[in-house]
Amino acid sequence: MLRKQQITNTKKCIVLDLDNTLWGGIVGEDGFDGIELAISPPGASFVAFQQALLDMYNRGIILAVNSRNNFEDAIRVIRSHPNMILKDSHFAAMRINWNDKATNIVELAKELNIGLDSMVFFDDDPTNRATVRAMVPEVEVPELPANPEEYAKFLLSLPYFPNTAITDEDKMRGSLYVTERLRLEAEKSFPSKDEFLKNLGLELHVFEDDPTSIARLSQMTGKTNQFNVNKIPMTEEEMEKFIAHPDYKVFHGYVTDRFGEHGITNLAIVKKDTDIWNIEHFLMSCRVIGRGIETAFLSAVANSAQKNGVNHLSIVFIPSEKNAPAKEFVKKHFIDNKAKVKDIIPSPLWIITHHGKI
Repeated sequence: MLRKQQITNTKKCIVLDLDNTLWGGIVGEDGFDGIELAISPPGASFVAFQQALLDMYNRGIILAVNSRNNFEDAIRVIRSHPNMILKDSHFAAMRINWNDKATNIVELAKELNIGLDSMVFFDDDPTNRATVRAMVPEVEVPELPANPEEYAKFLLSLPYFPNTAITDEDKMRGSLYVTERLRLEAEKSFPSKDEFLKNLGLELHVFEDDPTSIARLSQMTGKTNQFNVNKIPMTEEEMEKFIAHPDYKVFHGYVTDRFGEHGITNLAIVKKDTDIWNIEHFLMSCRVIGRGIETAFLSAVANSAQKNGVNHLSIVFIPSEKNAPAKEFVKKHFIDNKAKVKDIIPSPLWIITHHGKI
């Protein structure tokens, strides 16, 4: 089957300065009541910019904060100022400290588990912009207009953000990363990661040849880099053909835990032969790496193979600059790219539910 490359310049995350970016003035000098943030000028420009950012958030763009500031001063404005449109719950991660902004951005990307090249940084200070461009060149740093009245219009003119949310996961993305913040905070209260995972209430729902989520599955083939054994972006039409093809089986996984939904995070496309099933594509969203979902999902594929009288799986692996996590997964579960289905056992932490035919 022919597969078309999908070229995209879209970004996942907007990283925001605070002083003179989300509000006018410097909170550490002007105080809570002295900053410009109101429905009348000059504060109205910042309210309009925040509203435009909220619209981005509602379309699935992740928001984060990167500010050189006293934490208590800044967080008080975010949480308590009556004219703040964006609240604490809208930000997936924050760095409010006196560290350099380039270091903060690297830490934010690590915390959010996204690539630096998926981030756009907004800061009114040209020195900060230049520093980030020099030290973290993967990050997009637009020239924010000198006049705050132009901020909202400038944001909407940028080519990095899709005009509409294509999938449920797009619409959920902002809240997904906020709930991930809650998970990370909760993890700190447990003595070990295993104890934390036991408390999470992890569930994996596995669907086979389900055509209702084709848009999301197609999207994942283009966006997923770190945990992707064979990155070939596919159109919705190509995904639909795989689902309908009698020689293939398409699996996807939907993950939930006690904090909420992760959405569709996993995809496998399997070529069926009489004695062996060959996994041509196996990928997983980076936001759920490190919780055993990859093995749980693989075990669901193995279970389906076994019920169809097949005892072995093989897997295609094409190395790239970014897919080291996928390489480690293949090394762990496959010897010479081949594995016995009975040896693939998920962690007892996971509840796995099959939907559809096996």
